[in-house]
Amino acid sequence: MEKYHVLEMIGEGSFGRVYKGRRKYSAQVVALKFIPKLGRSEKELRNLQREIEIMRGLRHPNIVHMLDSFETDKEVVVVTDYAEGELFQILEDDGKLPEDQVQAIAAQLVSALYYLHSHRILHRDMKPQNILLAKGGGIKLCDFGF
Repeated sequence: MEKYHVLEMIGEGSFGRVYKGRRKYSAQVVALKFIPKLGRSEKELRNLQREIEIMRGLRHPNIVHMLDSFETDKEVVVVTDYAEGELFQILEDDGKLPEDQVQAIAAQLVSALYYLHSHRILHRDMKPQNILLAKGGGIKLCDFGF
């Protein structure tokens, strides 16, 4: 953790907690996902490490970019690009989206899924909470099931 400042919690789920953070010395804003080791089997921890290695190699404009990962005694920490929000929150707040925005999101999702499938990778947790909103109106697919 010597490379990052934790700023605030931005999400929580069955996997653990996500915090907005800042990389020291560069001021880059990042997302830090803390995944507890406690209560996970050796198989689950091996699968988590395998998924981290898969994510490390992904390069697509509509897939969240993993910047770093490391372990503490109690947690695995995955560091990714920070996104401004998630599709779920817009749907919760507004209840709907304009058709042109839905088409743009769908096209970006198809592009991201095509990339993943062409690399023989399945996204196992597609839902609005895992579609992040990037600056400039783009989307970023995240959380591949760990």
